[in-house]
Amino acid sequence: MQALGCWKCAHSTEENAAKVGFRALCPSCSAALHSCLGCRHYAPGRPNDCAIPGTDPIRDREGVNFCEEFAARLTPSSSIDRTDALKRARRLLGEDIGD
Repeated sequence: MQALGCWKCAHSTEENAAKVGFRALCPSCSAALHSCLGCRHYAPGRPNDCAIPGTDPIRDREGVNFCEEFAARLTPSSSIDRTDALKRARRLLGEDIGD
């Protein structure tokens, strides 16, 4: 069993990475573990920000979701630079990002 690291605080949890429950929360920061940001398929800039085509739209990337394609990210996604992803998305949309 591989323990799951929280995407938000990188705390190693007792959750089995292969069987993260839909409503599982990090015991350290209470972040939703079964969320887009905790999924290895999370891909900012792709349709629905997901590497798997045709997934259902998710509004809150940080919140609990019921996506059947969820696969826990084994490396905590604190390594995901959300600022960088936001800048790339804004460039794609042609918005002035001031850098």
